[in-house]
Amino acid sequence: MTSYGRRTRRTVVGIALAGALTAGLASCGTGTGDAKPDGRLSGALDGIPQDAAGGYLAYWDVKESRQLLGKDKELYGTLDGYGIAELVQSRYESDPARTAHGFDETDVDTSVQLASQSGRLTGRFDVAAVTAALKKRGWSEEKTDGGVLLRDKPAQVAVSDSVRSSSFGQDGGVPSLGAPERSVADDPAYQAVVGCIGEDAYHATFYGKDPKSRLPGLTLFAIGARAGDDGASRERLCALTRSAEAARGVADALKAKTAKGERFAGATVEVGGGKTPMVTMEWANGTASGLRPGSQNQTGELPGVLMPPR
Repeated sequence: MTSYGRRTRRTVVGIALAGALTAGLASCGTGTGDAKPDGRLSGALDGIPQDAAGGYLAYWDVKESRQLLGKDKELYGTLDGYGIAELVQSRYESDPARTAHGFDETDVDTSVQLASQSGRLTGRFDVAAVTAALKKRGWSEEKTDGGVLLRDKPAQVAVSDSVRSSSFGQDGGVPSLGAPERSVADDPAYQAVVGCIGEDAYHATFYGKDPKSRLPGLTLFAIGARAGDDGASRERLCALTRSAEAARGVADALKAKTAKGERFAGATVEVGGGKTPMVTMEWANGTASGLRPGSQNQTGELPGVLMPPR
């Protein structure tokens, strides 16, 4: 049996990208569904190629995140920027994002950012404005299927009136505007974890299927945040395991984080049924250190429990 005891905390790979559940939700069982879910989160993941399933992936419902941030900046301040590098960059530039990059957060519905320094935004974009802004910065322009492709190697941005796809890394590939033939949303493990987190999550981080980013008894784990009808925000960690034995080990390791005096004291940990049980841990968000939505991408406390030590 793989040990899930005390381990040296590991910094979460790709967290720099991110830095730039409703109470009473039923415990998830096993979960590899036959049909692809249809909802906000799955819809955003459907634009991400399936070969990205191995790496870190972060999602924001930008519209809802903006509303929450507007209501309580102290609690939701960790959402600011929505993982969009240009929005963060514009704070250090003389021009606002709309002038410097041709868009801002009010144009964006969803944001998905990957460890490969690439990302995909959906919303309503002024192609001419984005093109003019980047060409003013020295980018070249060419046509691509459904829109415009702009380059300033290694950076590339493809934009249409509803999608803005970007790549800033050497190995990010050419951004695509259309949905891939096979997407992350087609992956059974992602389907199961999305079903556990909830399609209406306003923020979620998936830590990838790469064996180097998870312990052997795990297939995939993620942390997602949802706002309830009462306005309270809760986060849920969902870990899809490979066996009942692995699930018990994951649950024991997470329960240690809920003991008296620990940051997550009082959080609930449950184990689902089936041959590949889903282990869940759920807690209420708050303004204390490590309890703000998405703050585990900065502290790495819970992800570090489920990742191999360095």
